[in-house]
Amino acid sequence: MNTGMQQELDVVLCHCGSGLRRVRCCDADITAWPGAEAVDALDAQGQEAVRLFNEKKYAEAETLALKLLDLAPNLRPALRVLYEIRKAQKRGTAEEALAVRLAALPGAPAVRTAANLLLAQFYVGQGRYAQARPPAAEAVMAAPRDATAQHVLGVVLTETGALQAGEGHYRRALDALGRDDGVVLANLAWNLKLQGRLDEAAAIYDNALALRPDNRRGQGGYAQVEFARGNREKALRLLDDGLGRWPDDRTLRLLRAMADLALGDAAAVLARLSDAPEALMAAELCTRGQALARLGQPVEAVQHYSTAKRLQRERHGQQYQAEEFAAKAAACKAYFTAERLQPLPRAAAAPARQPVFLLGFARSGSSLLEQLLGQVPGFVAGDEFFPVAELNELVPALAGAAHGYPQALDHSLVGDGWALPARLRERYEDARERLGLARPGVQFVTDRSASNHWQLGLIKLLFPDAPVVHVLRHPLDVMLSNFGQDRRLEGNCGVSMSALARHYALVMSLIRHFRGQLALRYLPVRYEDLVNDTAASLRRVVEFAGADPGGVPPEAVLRANGAMPPGPVPAHFAGREAVHTRGVYRYRAYQSQMPGLFAEVRGILDPWIAELGYAEAGP
Repeated sequence: MNTGMQQELDVVLCHCGSGLRRVRCCDADITAWPGAEAVDALDAQGQEAVRLFNEKKYAEAETLALKLLDLAPNLRPALRVLYEIRKAQKRGTAEEALAVRLAALPGAPAVRTAANLLLAQFYVGQGRYAQARPPAAEAVMAAPRDATAQHVLGVVLTETGALQAGEGHYRRALDALGRDDGVVLANLAWNLKLQGRLDEAAAIYDNALALRPDNRRGQGGYAQVEFARGNREKALRLLDDGLGRWPDDRTLRLLRAMADLALGDAAAVLARLSDAPEALMAAELCTRGQALARLGQPVEAVQHYSTAKRLQRERHGQQYQAEEFAAKAAACKAYFTAERLQPLPRAAAAPARQPVFLLGFARSGSSLLEQLLGQVPGFVAGDEFFPVAELNELVPALAGAAHGYPQALDHSLVGDGWALPARLRERYEDARERLGLARPGVQFVTDRSASNHWQLGLIKLLFPDAPVVHVLRHPLDVMLSNFGQDRRLEGNCGVSMSALARHYALVMSLIRHFRGQLALRYLPVRYEDLVNDTAASLRRVVEFAGADPGGVPPEAVLRANGAMPPGPVPAHFAGREAVHTRGVYRYRAYQSQMPGLFAEVRGILDPWIAELGYAEAGP
């Protein structure tokens, strides 16, 4: 029986829910699709389906579109009609499958731009920004003067951490429009906020909200900028004004509750987020749980955290990407060995400003250390403004290599490849200079990028003598602190306590590998020491970095932790508090009331607790 006849007999509907037969949908053989002439012959009927849809005769439009797509799955007008119908029905799987197919069809630049934008906006709406990047980029390349395409790519780049590139596309969107636009300006302001350029962001938010006073998201973003600038009264006014106009807006309510928590008013959080737990979103549950923890109710707090994590898994489909990151770690360990790296060239000249690389699993205290170092003369906080990981994609092109990173580093042994580390370092330093970090008097710039543990091999090639400071905290306190957060962590490891423990062990074993293979300038610093004896701990770090420890401010000044850097301002400075010790061995109170809380992770973490010297801290 030939393939065409098999397809005619296959009446099974596609699993995506489009309503098409699977052989005319996700399992279609595209080589068997009708050619251009056959498709053109059906165009008039496709336009009839469009007319019916526009006249809101949706049932008739759907019937005709399905009939036409069974004949020609590549008939664009019918495909677009079916897409719009499935979108209105909120059938997400079908919507995605149809959008992907529309974007893949050939056509004029304007048509391809519209299709790629449609797909990119679908992914953006689902928070799948990495998947949105290719179609958004295709839309811009097909129509570089299209303001919407530039704007969407700006959103995608901003949300995937390419902040300076995202800023450029927002500005090109405004140029294409030839006027100010409240939504584009508000998104540009948020991008600048993430870059730490708070004064610029505040000025642009002011303009954006004057143009679009109904922009609820912009109102919340402006409040966050003012809170980060230290203008807390203005931030509260913005939030209260927003809630006065939109009392049912849950994002504004959550931001107001988070402000209450930051100001130490846990009771106000409970009053504001007073819905039944089952009616709350994950972020609301975590915020309410943190307030309960502050009020000495650990059991209730953990119940909220557990429900939030279940929602992340079940409602938002977040699953720990264990296999992907285990493979990444194995590949990293296989390449970055002493034998392989020893012959590779290093950047020889001393850097103009010495980077100080900070390591630390999320919620271990690296942000606190960066805040404290920012108070020492000669130091500036570089945070995650330009991670070394951004250089990974540049290595193959600069090395003239056919394969990717890190194997492309081998090409530094050939010809003028010896200059590769110096060229990469120059890119890194130029990016930080553009951010305004290279100010007079600055000798040391901290780099607190979350990806630093993956980049230690490249760091060694670019900055052979750079200090690497690793902030350590009792692993069970790390688990507990992360469990109470609604943050997207690397590999989605925050979705459960067991996933957190597995990823913690993976990261720690990776750092141990690098320490065994590379002669790193490595200093471990305990969070517990940092908060109990702040000045002495900081002097130790400053001296290790190569600066004069005499410049460390007095203990009382450090513990107040109120200094604001001149900019750019890292995001974590917005929530900075006076140095406190309430997080030291906090796990004990939880463990005493809930003996089984850490049972599923002790087998993973106990070896690390012993290796890091925390066993003597007690059970």
